Amino acid sequence: MSSPAYEPHDVDWTPEKVDRLWGYYATNDAYRSQFFSAHSGGAIVARADGELRLRGKRVLDFGCGRGDLLAALYARGIAASGLEFSTGAADETRARFAAEPLFGGVEVARDLPSDLPDASFDVVFLVEVVEHLLETQLEPTLAEVARVLAPGGRIVATTPNGEELAASVVRCPDCGATFHRWQHQRALTTASMAALFERAGFATERSDGVFWGLSRTAELRTRLRNRGRVPRPHLLYVGRR
Repeated sequence: MSSPAYEPHDVDWTPEKVDRLWGYYATNDAYRSQFFSAHSGGAIVARADGELRLRGKRVLDFGCGRGDLLAALYARGIAASGLEFSTGAADETRARFAAEPLFGGVEVARDLPSDLPDASFDVVFLVEVVEHLLETQLEPTLAEVARVLAPGGRIVATTPNGEELAASVVRCPDCGATFHRWQHQRALTTASMAALFERAGFATERSDGVFWGLSRTAELRTRLRNRGRVPRPHLLYVGRR
């Protein structure tokens, strides 16, 4: 039996193809520690809590996955809920926090708008989401965030800062499909991130380059490697509804 023809081509992403890729990552324990909220969620929550004083606020993790950012919130005594698009991930999160009194539940949404009530949250986290959204998903997602935020509420969003997408592109040796290994659809800068959310009706409070979780020892090593400079590979956006 002959093998399929090898023909280099870019993957034409669809929601079904996205689900296939992330279904593989989500069910492979070797990738668990590589999920962004698993290794940087604590630093993100600490920064947001320091600026926004999250205790007592209604907090939502939009795209909560298996609950790594929620775990970081609960570790600081902050109550929060999740919104998730994968039933399997939502079920895992429910089981993980079944005995957690700060857990506000997970709403499962296959389409937008979700069943969450209007203006039902004061702070929405959108951690490493916008770079993955397909063009058809971008506007509805930001509109949904705006809908569930109360007037004056804040969106806290993160994404890679000025990512060189080509550096993470791989090609399947069987069929020739070429794709970003983490399914990133766009690279954003501090300026383009602010513009993206402003078009959706948010008022920018900050759009800054950051380096999450950099200890003093790691910062010193980074400075020595980079002739005194500390590159800021991550981006933090805070906007007001």
